[in-house]
Amino acid sequence: MKPLKLSMSAFGPYKEKEVIDFTKLHEHGIFVVSGSTGAGKTTIFDAITFALYDAGSGEDREKSLFLRSDFAEQTMDTEVELIFEVRGRIYRIWRKFGHDGASAKREFYDITDGKEVPAVEKFQVKLVQSKIEELIGLTQSQFNQIVMLPQGEFQKLLTSESKHKEEIFRKIFKTERFTKMVELLKDKKKLAENMYDQAKMQQDQTIYEIKNRLPERESELFAMINGDAINMYQVESALAVEEQHYVSLSAELNSRYEALKNDLKQQNELYGEQKILNDRIEKFKQRQIQLAQLKQQEAHFEEQAKQIELAVKASQIMPLERDYERAKTQLTTAKELLMRASTDQTNAGELLLHASKSYEAQQQQQPLLATYAKTISQLEQLLPIYRSIDEIKLAVSNLEGDKRKVEKLFNELTAEQQILLERKTHQQMLIKQLEDDIVPYQKTFEEHVQYVQKIHNIKEVIQLTNSVQTLQDDVSQKQQVANTAQQRVKQVEQQIRHNQAAFIASALIAGEACPVCGSVDHPVVHNQQTATVEEHVADELRKNADIAMQQYYEVKSKLDMELGNLQLKQTHLDEQQVTTDALLQYEQTTSELAQALQKMKQQQAQLVTEKQMNEELMTKLDALQTRIEKGRTYVTNVNTQLAQEQGKLEQSEKSMLPQFTTVQQVDAALQEEQLKYESLKGEIDRATQHLQQAQLNEKTCTVNFEHAKQREMDQLQEESKAKSDYLLALENANFIDEASYKKSILALEVQQQMRQEIEQFRQKMHTIAVQIAEDSAQLAGKESVNLTAWEQQMNELNDQFEKLYADFKQAESYVEQCRSTKIRLQKVATEIEQFKGKLIQVEQIYDVIRGQNEAKISFERFAQIGYLEKVTHAANERLRILSNGQYFLKSTGRKEGNAQSGLSIDVFDSNTGQTRDVKTLSGGEKFNASLALALGMADVIQSVQGSVHIDTMFIDEGFGTLDEESLRKAIDILIDLQQTGRLIGVISHVAELKAAMPAILQVQKLKEGHSRTEIIIK
Repeated sequence: MKPLKLSMSAFGPYKEKEVIDFTKLHEHGIFVVSGSTGAGKTTIFDAITFALYDAGSGEDREKSLFLRSDFAEQTMDTEVELIFEVRGRIYRIWRKFGHDGASAKREFYDITDGKEVPAVEKFQVKLVQSKIEELIGLTQSQFNQIVMLPQGEFQKLLTSESKHKEEIFRKIFKTERFTKMVELLKDKKKLAENMYDQAKMQQDQTIYEIKNRLPERESELFAMINGDAINMYQVESALAVEEQHYVSLSAELNSRYEALKNDLKQQNELYGEQKILNDRIEKFKQRQIQLAQLKQQEAHFEEQAKQIELAVKASQIMPLERDYERAKTQLTTAKELLMRASTDQTNAGELLLHASKSYEAQQQQQPLLATYAKTISQLEQLLPIYRSIDEIKLAVSNLEGDKRKVEKLFNELTAEQQILLERKTHQQMLIKQLEDDIVPYQKTFEEHVQYVQKIHNIKEVIQLTNSVQTLQDDVSQKQQVANTAQQRVKQVEQQIRHNQAAFIASALIAGEACPVCGSVDHPVVHNQQTATVEEHVADELRKNADIAMQQYYEVKSKLDMELGNLQLKQTHLDEQQVTTDALLQYEQTTSELAQALQKMKQQQAQLVTEKQMNEELMTKLDALQTRIEKGRTYVTNVNTQLAQEQGKLEQSEKSMLPQFTTVQQVDAALQEEQLKYESLKGEIDRATQHLQQAQLNEKTCTVNFEHAKQREMDQLQEESKAKSDYLLALENANFIDEASYKKSILALEVQQQMRQEIEQFRQKMHTIAVQIAEDSAQLAGKESVNLTAWEQQMNELNDQFEKLYADFKQAESYVEQCRSTKIRLQKVATEIEQFKGKLIQVEQIYDVIRGQNEAKISFERFAQIGYLEKVTHAANERLRILSNGQYFLKSTGRKEGNAQSGLSIDVFDSNTGQTRDVKTLSGGEKFNASLALALGMADVIQSVQGSVHIDTMFIDEGFGTLDEESLRKAIDILIDLQQTGRLIGVISHVAELKAAMPAILQVQKLKEGHSRTEIIIK
């Protein structure tokens, strides 16, 4: 991933929109991010990480809540947009941080041929995050550990405990799959244990259920079950014996069951025949009684048949009755309409007479209406003339006012011009004086820089001299301590040798060979006094001597380095012909030069201000001159227009009438005449409309009256005919009167129900009569028999049959229970053996994978050790250069407390030949080791994950801890990385680093508190 352009809005210390074009830095490949503390250097890295992963660059900066600018307006959104390149393709990602209840938003595009295409189907958090990780090949944790090396986290991988390294390697190299493998095996082990325990429980349950499945009796099976120890093979053998017992019992019961079954069948057939006969005789007697009851109801149904016949006749007369009633109602309505029409005709005649009189009276006012119209026409012709005169008067008054204002303004502009001309002369004199005063600024500045450098070099020599003196004292002290320790070790070893010689001497026998020299002659025997020396005391003295010697070598190495630096710095001073005694003089001269520079800087600032004020003054003079010229032209135009308007006014006043002096008088007279005209014309028009309406209404009422009269006559004839038809129909149907007709009316539903009841009665009576006739012939000479004793005998036989059948089926079920129990026990025994073997296998693998082995290392830790060895091997290629071949990182199995071993990092010091903890390194040495380790990590990740291309690296701390030589080597390492095509960005305040970089991304903190950026190319 290589950034091309970064845009930040309301982000961190950046109040407005800030754009950083990284393409300006690509040509140089390496740059430094410089600025004061808190200006927002690290915020640039935060913005890149936020755009890609929706979080900040460090653990304490990950929450996006802290990334919003405190300087931004409340209505301004916090947004970050990053255009970046991955493997030759360009992408644009945009994120907006949600605040004040608004939700966060994001966009992600692939830019091809200048066109943007969405890089994901939907701009959802998971889809965008997944696509980013797929393109870059790194998670956020990997990105912060390899590409973005933030403050506080740069040295974590080097100095952290094995447990923390395990978390880092788990995220970077995704070794959590091995942990998941342990969890999977743990689940499989638990599952195997459960399966084995369930099989055992099922076996015990099957044996226990034998008591519930089979009746307990005196047999080998139940004797074994009720015993203390149960042998599965003996249980299976006893089940076979039990099965054979129930097979024999089942055969015996089956034979008895079949014999009783045949006897019961014969008795059932005889009983069934007699029962059918008894039922037929009983039904015959019931039919005879039922037929007698039906004959008693025959007269009732004959009467209902006559009612239906009268109802049919009545239903034929009902339409004539309805026609008669409707005719009477219509006749009543027609009479009422005739009365209303007669009243309306009388009223319409009276209204017509009144409207005619009113119309004739208004027609006499027509001549007066013509007089009003003539007067209105004359006044309308006068009105425009009077209005024109008023407009001319107003124009003359306005022009006279404008003339006075313009003359006053012109005089004021002329006076202001004179004041500005005097200020201009004074300003130009002051600028000339300031320009002369700052001429020696450049020479003074260069002289000041030279003196500052000399002071810096002198102070370095003094500091190195003091450091060398201190180290020389320390070397002398530690050498004395080391020599004393070595002398004590020699004394103890000498005493040990004396003790050994005394022991051998005490065991010498004359004439026997010495075990040391082999001589049989012992002229001189060791007789010095021995002293007891404990072995652990000797070991402790040797260990202390080694430590003292190592400390001596460490201080001696530092002394040699400081002496070399002191000689180099002193040579540089000698070349400049500078002595340390001149420090006070140089500092005094530097102070004087600084004061002079400060004064000239103030004069420069004043000069800039004065020039700006002079330019503003010239601009005002030009604008003022333009306004004066325009004023002269405007005064001339106003005088010309005033003379023209005054001439027009004199000419127009000659055409005015004596009775009207103003346009308001003419307008009032016109409105009065128009009001009279409109009022009279309205009254004439209303009288005409009323007359026309009354004439039309009178004609309408006359027509309505004639129509109502004719309708009454028609309804009278129709009512008479309907009444005659209705009475004739009653007579023809033989109804005595209208009341008998009304009584005979029945609804169609009632008629239908009565017909059905009559038909059902007749059908039922006929059916019973036919059945009685048939049964009389068939049952002649036959009688009913009492079946109670027979049924009792049959019930007893059935009870015996059912009991025998139940016993037979139960015996069969016991046979089946014996067989199924044997099969289940055999199946469970097989499963127990299988589950036991699988459990043993899973337990062995699980213990090895989770670290319960001789090495006490889990499978995940074993894989991480392999990655760590690759990383340290790659890191040592650069650490060898950075440390002049003194240090090499080693992956050791050193145990840290009770935790698993294997991920410890120690450093081998080639000067002392000792291996020690990396935490014992100095600040600068830790930085070099951390930088080498981070670069080695990047190399390993690119080799392990072929799709990952690390084209960019940002480093955010540590260079201030390096000395001049180490800093130079670190810069050389970074330049070598840049030459491979990577873009390297470094945050640092170190002046030497800024001087060595070809480009600077300068972050400037303004006095208002917020910041802005600038790219400086050298």
